[in-house]
Amino acid sequence: MKKPLTLVLAVALALSLTACGGGKSKKAFEASKEAYQNINAAYELTADYGSNIYEAWRLGIYDKDEIMDGGCSYLAKELNLSQEEVEAGAAYSLAEAFGASWDECTDEEKNSYKVMADSYFRGMEDNLFSWCVEVVSNTYIVNGKAAEAKEHLEAAKGQMKELSESYSDYEHYPALKGYYTTTSSFFDFCQNPTGSFEQLKTTVEDYKTTARDFNADLDYIFED
Repeated sequence: MKKPLTLVLAVALALSLTACGGGKSKKAFEASKEAYQNINAAYELTADYGSNIYEAWRLGIYDKDEIMDGGCSYLAKELNLSQEEVEAGAAYSLAEAFGASWDECTDEEKNSYKVMADSYFRGMEDNLFSWCVEVVSNTYIVNGKAAEAKEHLEAAKGQMKELSESYSDYEHYPALKGYYTTTSSFFDFCQNPTGSFEQLKTTVEDYKTTARDFNADLDYIFED
């Protein structure tokens, strides 16, 4: 009787281990999917952010006359932003230039800065591309999209920490980590772009290419 009993115990143990392994794999998948969704949401916002920073810089160099004449309306027409958003970003930039805190400004003060916005493009002729980039960067602060991207990245950071501690051997963890790191670095760059225009163009393209490669590896795995 010992032999059949031993066989039964071995089969039961194997089934138990399989069930445990399956449970862990499912938990790793669900945790990774949540992190992926946050990273992907942050990347989509950041990719638009980077494109608009690049376009603002380009316009400030090559479309100076049009920018000085059209101000916020011309800038918005070439970006993935509305005229109202760009006007708010320009007003925010002016408030900073005059040493005022946007959050502490009254609605009347904010409107007065918006009225001044277009004329200030003409006053920045000698450093127009820098002003255009600053306006776009501040637009992402005023419209809340920078904060939204940051919230997604913060959520993903906590999820990645959990994955690192509990499921670092999960097969898709390296690609997920690479996607998070790339998106986070890209977002930081958009908040403080440096270098020449050509360097900016290369940096944005490199971030996008790297992120797309990671996303291509992950999208079909976590798609709904």
